[in-house]
Amino acid sequence: MNRQENIHGVALIEVLISLLIFSLGVLGLVGLQGEAIRITHDSSQRSHATWLAHEATERMKVNPEAVESGIYQSQSTTASADIVTYCSSSPASCIGSSCSPTNMALYDVHDLMCESTGLINQQLSIACSASPCTTGSILEITVSWDSRAAVAGLFANRQQLRIRARR
Repeated sequence: MNRQENIHGVALIEVLISLLIFSLGVLGLVGLQGEAIRITHDSSQRSHATWLAHEATERMKVNPEAVESGIYQSQSTTASADIVTYCSSSPASCIGSSCSPTNMALYDVHDLMCESTGLINQQLSIACSASPCTTGSILEITVSWDSRAAVAGLFANRQQLRIRARR
């Protein structure tokens, strides 16, 4: 018997095993790519939430009368309760015209909640450690949103960013 006759098909089995190992590697890379996309999206949302909170802080710094009277606090609560209804109407524009502190606060909260669409089901909460919110009080700005996984129905995952600032 010739030794070469006994090894027919061995090369084919080696190729099939190599193909199986390669396929498992490709599947692993596809899974990593999906996870990288999810993490990138979550990072983008967190950056947007950070911007939104800091923007709210800056707008309140230039309108201390409305902060002291609680307009920002009450409007953020109203907007977060039903954002669709809240965004269906808009206050008078304060760009290029003079506005009262109350009108400026109404415009600011509407602009932050309705014109900023980087978050899914966003909510904005502004609270003060004192009432009225006088100089030296602590302002707490909380931005919350649904993560991408929560929207897909995978998790009930609500993200939250909280910033505290001294007024």
